[in-house]
Amino acid sequence: MKRSLPLVLVLAVVLLGIAPLAAQAAVPPSAFTLKVGAYFPQEDLDDLEFDTGLNAEVSFTSYFHPNLAAELGIGYFESENDFDFEVTAIPVTLNLKGIIPIGGVELYALGGIGAYYVTFEFPGFDENDTVLGFQAGAGVNFNITPAMFVGAEAKYLWAKPDFGFPVGEVKIDGFQATANLGFRF
Repeated sequence: MKRSLPLVLVLAVVLLGIAPLAAQAAVPPSAFTLKVGAYFPQEDLDDLEFDTGLNAEVSFTSYFHPNLAAELGIGYFESENDFDFEVTAIPVTLNLKGIIPIGGVELYALGGIGAYYVTFEFPGFDENDTVLGFQAGAGVNFNITPAMFVGAEAKYLWAKPDFGFPVGEVKIDGFQATANLGFRF
């Protein structure tokens, strides 16, 4: 017991020395981000020969710590094939972001859930469904100024809406890649 007392004292001194440094680590302000890019359908839509489509999103990020933030987003993506089949989706997503700031660069990984309002259309058929989905991805932001950044993001989504007879359940899983423009406030 007596031998562990010096070790405890050394640890206490080290922690007290680190505490002011941790307190000085500034939590970044909130951010608003515009994202535009492409949706690359996989699974069922790929089997039905759906093409790469438009993907766009607007998000609000709230930082809790320099290494942790929550992101709320609303987006739109679409795809179609040569047989006049079209799928469109409006996702509302909530992601948790793990962040590694390195100078003027911010590397991050994200994962979360979303509500996907999806419409599936082809001649004589137009049906929609709202379904819970999931997404995971990674990205990088480059600070242009303290208040503005540009970046890139890639994520994968999993969702399976049910459009009823004759279509049934369709996996709209796919990759989303965007170029981003953000503003901190």
